[in-house]
Amino acid sequence: MSAFARLIQLDRPALLHGLNLALAAWLSFSIAVLLSVDNPFWAAMPVWVLSQAYRGLVYERALWRILGTLVGAGLGLAFLHLPNPYLQLLGMALVVGVASALTHVFRGALSYLPMLAGITIGVVVLPSVLTPDASLDLALSRVECTLIGVLVTTLLCSRTTPRSQRKHYYERVRVLAADALGLAAQALGPSYDQPDLALFRRIRQEIVDLDSQARLLAAGSWDAYRRLPYVDAFLYAVIELLAASEVIVRQRERGLAPAADYERAVLEQAQRLQDGQPLRVLRKVAVRQEGQISLARLRRAMGQIQRAEEGLFAARAPARRGRHRFLTIPAISVDWPLATRTGLISGLAAFSAGGIAYALASPALELMAIGVCTFSIILGSMPRPQLMSRTMFTGIAVGVLVASFYRYVIQGYLVTDWQVIASVLPFLVIGGLLRANRPTSAWALDANMCFQLASQAGMAAVSWPIIMKQSLPLLAGSAVVCSAFFLLPRRTHPRGQALVRRVVREIYPLIRRSRPRLFRVWRGRVARQWVRLLHWMGEQTPQGLLSLINLGHGVVALKRLAKRGSEQQACVRLVCELLEGFEHQPQELAQQLQRISQSCADTVLAQAILDVAQSLQGAHAVLVYAYPPNAMPRAVETS
Repeated sequence: MSAFARLIQLDRPALLHGLNLALAAWLSFSIAVLLSVDNPFWAAMPVWVLSQAYRGLVYERALWRILGTLVGAGLGLAFLHLPNPYLQLLGMALVVGVASALTHVFRGALSYLPMLAGITIGVVVLPSVLTPDASLDLALSRVECTLIGVLVTTLLCSRTTPRSQRKHYYERVRVLAADALGLAAQALGPSYDQPDLALFRRIRQEIVDLDSQARLLAAGSWDAYRRLPYVDAFLYAVIELLAASEVIVRQRERGLAPAADYERAVLEQAQRLQDGQPLRVLRKVAVRQEGQISLARLRRAMGQIQRAEEGLFAARAPARRGRHRFLTIPAISVDWPLATRTGLISGLAAFSAGGIAYALASPALELMAIGVCTFSIILGSMPRPQLMSRTMFTGIAVGVLVASFYRYVIQGYLVTDWQVIASVLPFLVIGGLLRANRPTSAWALDANMCFQLASQAGMAAVSWPIIMKQSLPLLAGSAVVCSAFFLLPRRTHPRGQALVRRVVREIYPLIRRSRPRLFRVWRGRVARQWVRLLHWMGEQTPQGLLSLINLGHGVVALKRLAKRGSEQQACVRLVCELLEGFEHQPQELAQQLQRISQSCADTVLAQAILDVAQSLQGAHAVLVYAYPPNAMPRAVETS
C-alpha cells in the first residue's frame, strides 16, 4: 500500500459522511450570516463535535450542548454584574474549574454538559471583560449560533448516522460470558495442564471494550439506559468467573479434584449462551466429598448470568425488583484525585490567561485567553491528555494557518453575504473530508474548530498585522496548554499503584470486622477498581489482581467458618491478626498460613486457610508493584 493510500482512506460511506458534515457546517454558517447574527462563524462549530458514530449519541450530545451553552451563558452574564473585572474572571475560573472536574464525575454523554458550560462561560466573559458594552450581544449571539448549529446538525446528520448496534453489543456481552465459562470448564477438565493465557487476555480486553462502550451505545434511548445495570451485572459475573477459575486452578494444584462431569456440564452451558439460549445454573452437589473442589462461586456467577440475561434480553427492560434486585454490579466509582487536579489546573489556567489579557489591555490576547480556557477543559477531560496533546496542537496549528490564509487572501475581497457564504464552502468541504478520513480524523476536529474561530468568517476584513496579532496569540495559548499537558509527569504507574492500594484498603474492613457486612457492596466496588486498572494500564496491568479479589472472598469464608466452634474462632482470629500488613510480605505470610493449616484439625477450615495463603502467593506480583520494598510501609493508604 502506498503512502498516499495509507493517508487517504475514504470509502463511499466515509465520503458521504464527510460531505454531509461539510453541508451541515455550511448551512449553519449561512443561516447565521443571513440572520445577521454576530460572530456567525460560531454556528458551524457544533457540527464537528456533534458528529458521532451513532444516532442516539448525536441526539443526546445535541441536548447537552444546548443545556451546557445556556448554563454557561447564564452564569457568564451573572458574573458580569460583579463590580470588579478580576472578580468576574475569578467567578469564570471557578465555573471552569468545577466544570472541568465534573467531566470526570459524569459518565457517558452527560459529561458533555459541564464541558460546554465551562467553554461557553469563557467565550462570554473573556471578550466582555475587554469590551464590556458588548457582553449581552456576545452571550446572545453565542446561544443563537449554538442553537442554529445544533438544530441543523441534528436534522442533517442524525438521519444519515446509523442507529447504534445495541443488539449486536448485547450479543457480544453474552458471548463474553460464554468464553469465561469455557475458561472455567478448562480448569475443571481432567486433562487440565495450564491456563489459556491468550483466551484470558482476550476476555480481559473485551471487558474493557464493552465497559467503555456501554453508555455511549445507550445514549438517546431510555430503554437502553434501563438495561445498563444488566450489562454491568454480566461484566461482574465474568470477572467473578475469572476469579473462581483461578481458585479452581489453585485448588487443583494442591490435589483437590472437581466433581465428575462438571467440565462437560459447564461447556454445555457455555454453548447454550453462544447459541442464544437461556443459561441453566448447575445443580448443587448433594454432599461434597472430602478433597473435592467447591464450586459454589462458579454456581453463583452462573446464577448472576442467568438473571442478567433475563433482564438484558427481555422484550421490555424490567425494573430491578424481586430476584433482579440482588444483582451485583461493578460500583460507580469517581476518580476524585484526577477530577480535583483537572479542575485546579483548568481554573488556574483560565484565570491566569484572562488576567494577563485584561492587565495588558490587549484585545489581541482575547483569542489566546479563549484558547487557553477551551483547550484546558478539553484536554483536562481526558484521563491521559499527554497522548492527545500533540495531535490536538497539530490540528490547532493547521486550522490557524489556513484561517490566516483565508483572512489575508480572500476575506478582503468579500462584499455581499452570499460572497461570504460561498467563500467558506471549499474550506468546509476539505475539512469535512479530513474529519471523515480515519487517519486524519483526530487532528481534523481541532483544525476545523480553529479554522472557524480564527478565520472570523462573516466579520469585517482587517490588515495583515492585525491578523497576525490575533492568530499568533491563539496559537501561543494552545501551545502553552498542549505543551503543559504533554510535559505533565506520566502517571501510568503512580495511578496504577493507587488503584491497587485502593483494592487493598477495601479488603481491610473484611479482615477487621468480626462479621463482614455489605459483602455484596464490597464485591461491586473491588470489581470496579479491577476494571479501572485495566482501563488505565492495559497490557501493562500487573498480574495478581484477581488473587486480591479471591483474598477478600477467602477472608469472608474464614469468618463464616469461625461460627463452627471456639477452636475455629481462635484459629480464624489468629489468621486475621497475621493478615494485618499482608501487602508488604505476602510470600512470608502465605508460608505461615500454610503451617497453620497443617496443624488445624478442621479439614474444611484448613482448606479455607490454604485458599487465603494461595491468594496471597498469587497476588505477590501486584502487591510488590503497588508497595515496592523500598517504599515506606502504609497498611491502609488512601489514593
